[in-house]
Amino acid sequence: MVESELYRLLEQSGFQIPKFRRFNLDESVNLDFYPIALKIESPAVIHKSDVGAVAVAISNNDEATVAKTDILNNLARHNILLDNTKDGFIATEMIQGEELFVGVVDDPIFGKTILFGKGGVLLELYRDVCYIDIHADRAEIERALRTTKISALFTGYRGSHFSINIAVDFIQKVQLFLSNHPTIHECDFNPVILNNQGMSIVDARIQYSDTAPTAPTAKRSRNNFFDNRTVAVIGASLDPYKVGYAIARNALSFTGALYLVNAKGGTFEGHTLYTSIDDINDTIDTAIITIPASHVIETIEHLIPKGVRNVIIVSAGFKEIGDTQSEQHLFELAQQYNLNIIGPNCLGYYESTRSLNLTFGSSNVKAGSLALIAQSGAVLSSLMDKAAQQGIGFSHILSAGNMSDLDFADIIAMLDHSPQCQAISIYAEGIREGKALLEAIRRCTKPIRIYKAGKSPQARKAAFSHTGNLSGDYPMFKALMESVGVKTVDSIEALLHHSSVNISRIAIITNAGGPGTILTDYIIDKGAILATLSDQAIADLDLLLPSNWSRNNPIDIIGDARSERFELTLNYIDALEDIDMIYLLITPQMMTDTLNIVKLLELPRSKPIYPILLGGVMMHEAAEYLYMRNIPYFTTLQEASAFL
Repeated sequence: MVESELYRLLEQSGFQIPKFRRFNLDESVNLDFYPIALKIESPAVIHKSDVGAVAVAISNNDEATVAKTDILNNLARHNILLDNTKDGFIATEMIQGEELFVGVVDDPIFGKTILFGKGGVLLELYRDVCYIDIHADRAEIERALRTTKISALFTGYRGSHFSINIAVDFIQKVQLFLSNHPTIHECDFNPVILNNQGMSIVDARIQYSDTAPTAPTAKRSRNNFFDNRTVAVIGASLDPYKVGYAIARNALSFTGALYLVNAKGGTFEGHTLYTSIDDINDTIDTAIITIPASHVIETIEHLIPKGVRNVIIVSAGFKEIGDTQSEQHLFELAQQYNLNIIGPNCLGYYESTRSLNLTFGSSNVKAGSLALIAQSGAVLSSLMDKAAQQGIGFSHILSAGNMSDLDFADIIAMLDHSPQCQAISIYAEGIREGKALLEAIRRCTKPIRIYKAGKSPQARKAAFSHTGNLSGDYPMFKALMESVGVKTVDSIEALLHHSSVNISRIAIITNAGGPGTILTDYIIDKGAILATLSDQAIADLDLLLPSNWSRNNPIDIIGDARSERFELTLNYIDALEDIDMIYLLITPQMMTDTLNIVKLLELPRSKPIYPILLGGVMMHEAAEYLYMRNIPYFTTLQEASAFL
């Protein structure tokens, strides 16, 4: 489609375009609008500027005639032959304003996605763009737009007076345009000129697909994966060095009916080891399978007559090593019999209400309100161990593995209906069905945090080999997640901490100025700010603290501070209404009675207080004290600020 045809299509679709006129190669120039850009219009000329087929800033008919001749001579020098019956020139009005860019890409994970940002010839250099899903509503579009630097034009930058609604309206026109023309594969509108008349598309390129896109598969209605009453462990082992032993051992805390299956029979800590699934005279709603991959499918087929609804496949040896056929078979079984399948290649599953620990991770799992989903079993087991150390509890833990059936979208939807779950954290390597994931997040009423692995090309390759799922473009992933309200974090430890407080009102109480300054930098880097102490607060603290205290936030109460000074300061700051969260940053000086300081955290407080024990041997006793009482604490400044 040549440029004049594009202009007509865009104008019919409700977009503003500049004045234009197309004329034949041998036609004289006679226009009533200037200044103009003059370009050749021919399918034989793709990159017009490279062959001198564009002239700009033409102010009258005489200049246009000269420019036309120059363009024809340039094309002749490049041995480009034109068709006098089809080719021609197009003259477009040159309009002034801010240059923006709007484009559409068809991403293999997220499908058609709109890009918006700074336009013009330096687009690739600045890369000041955001990503917007084609199904985003106005609030989501605006949230995405405001992540760009160019969005300052809509907030009064240097006296600009443009409403952000202009850009939102334009993006919604693009969404409608794509809906009405489903075979569009990609398009670039660059530049789009923003001025007092609105947003006008000056130059455009559209690429069509040969076939209409396939409609996404509708999500099926599922049974509740978290309703586990009778559980079978297939592959329970008496060998303490095998996964089947660890899972069977952890499963003993289950308050429902538990059945252990091992072909050799025997007993496991008082439980019968059934030699066959057929020997179990009960309905099995949930089964975890930890046997060689070659026997997994036939085992599921034996479980189906037992009424199984939920299957967790720990066994590895599927898509991650190239066996996509077996994994497809798992998916087909799930579809045919309405099964929920987690895995394969996973660590297992935990659910708090019935103390069901079907993982081969930590046996020390505390019930709580956080749901943790991870594709990497190793990452999950490390976080489970870290949570045990810090007294953090879980409502659910799911090791997603290869996601042959249940994916992030399905799990999020189920967790949203679980009263035990109050927040969701996800460690993701590969994504499947990005549009479904975005829709599940939009519908979810609970806060979600995501750490995404595979940011670099090398890491994306490693992630694919690990789970067999595409990792995708990280900037697009991050932008789309944040546009739907997800908090993306840059450390896996941050997944353990969900903060519901206003992170713009943070206080730091410390006995060390240097670490307090470093923590301040980390907090600011996260987009948060410290609370400002009022004159009254400074005056009150002057009466409580040595004369050389910092008289600022961070509240440095000086290196010789003992627990009594920490207590006075903590009690005062905790009572301030304009403080929402407190870091208690302790460093080991010879006079620091760290154990007595952390004991202050057992007293009732009105605000969340996060202790940071910055040190090593001298902090061991205090750390052990907090651990025994399930009080979360941090040992590094980076980790302490990662969840903000």
